[in-house]
Amino acid sequence: MGAVFSVLWSWFSPNSKVKAMTFSEEQDLGPEADVADATTGLTLRHRTAIVRTWDLVRPDLKEHGVNFFLRLFQDAPIIQTRFKGFVGMREDELRTNKRLVAHGTTVLMAITSMVDNIDDVSVLVELLKNTGANHNTRGIPKGDFALLFPVLLNYLKDNLGSAWTPLAEEGWKQACKVIHAVIISSYDTP
Repeated sequence: MGAVFSVLWSWFSPNSKVKAMTFSEEQDLGPEADVADATTGLTLRHRTAIVRTWDLVRPDLKEHGVNFFLRLFQDAPIIQTRFKGFVGMREDELRTNKRLVAHGTTVLMAITSMVDNIDDVSVLVELLKNTGANHNTRGIPKGDFALLFPVLLNYLKDNLGSAWTPLAEEGWKQACKVIHAVIISSYDTP
């Protein structure tokens, strides 16, 4: 909020300069800030960066959901074939397709639930196991998740600008590794 106020203040006070932005994970978070969680490998700084960056996506899940899936279909075309109703559709048709809007929103809401529970590993694991089980039941190959995560990281990087810091990228990469591992493990559990 302070960074926003600084920018606004600079408009009204032309001789003032906007200070460099400081993100919440760069501040003093206490002695445990750089201690990795034994289960996830995420530090408090990583978790703070993940929440902060997702808070930039959260206000418009519908638009980001569509744009993410369009990017996913472009970068990993096999994924589009998993949706019977989307096979052969062009980007302009997909962009306004209500089923894609709904699915994209649902997926980003699921990611929101994961982000919201990043500090509660037992709940996070249950959410991920349910995601894996649901996709396994629908016959989605577990290898598809390996295609999804690099696209998600690139999408965030391309859409978050300077908010996508090296620490945020490091945190999201680690989170995606953990998410992937738990989802895949649910495929192998009866």
